Amino acid sequence: MKKTDAKEVGRLIASECLSVRVRRLGRVVTRIYDAALAPHGISAAQLNLLAAVAVGEGVRPADLTRLLDLEKSTLSRDLKRMEQLGWVRPSEALPRGGRFVALTPAGSRLLAEVRPAWEKAQAAAQAELGQKPFAQLREALPSPLDGASESGAGPPFVTPGAPSPSRARGGRCAASATAARPRARRRRTRGPS
Repeated sequence: MKKTDAKEVGRLIASECLSVRVRRLGRVVTRIYDAALAPHGISAAQLNLLAAVAVGEGVRPADLTRLLDLEKSTLSRDLKRMEQLGWVRPSEALPRGGRFVALTPAGSRLLAEVRPAWEKAQAAAQAELGQKPFAQLREALPSPLDGASESGAGPPFVTPGAPSPSRARGGRCAASATAARPRARRRRTRGPS
């Protein structure tokens, strides 16, 4: 490839690549939320995880990885840190292996305390993006909880003592299958972007 060809391809990718734009948007939005949440000692990523644990009222880490599209190692590291901070606690080991994660009273209080800061960040993100683009993003990227309820899969999590949706249906639950598809697609299309 000629040097001029590489420069031309580089210019095309830098100016047109959706991945570049989405990653940049992610950094901008994350900075807004992290700044608003900093006085409470929690990051945007931790807040999203704490909220998911709260909704699940006791949730398996495997459900969190699917729902939030996280790598297992990232989730494990984040949960360990949140456990050290006293925000979540694991259950005793289950008979068939695995554990559930639940909020502690401190985690519940923190979630309630950060709501005004989160609302401030939400408003700042909307102001930064503009009302119409903000609404379009919310529509294009619905909440993972919306997808679980629309699919008819029932709750996105399994509460302690309840049968697993996948076992009850004889396979992977619909919410899990839906969440797993994008990850599989990424693996096939990985390469320079």
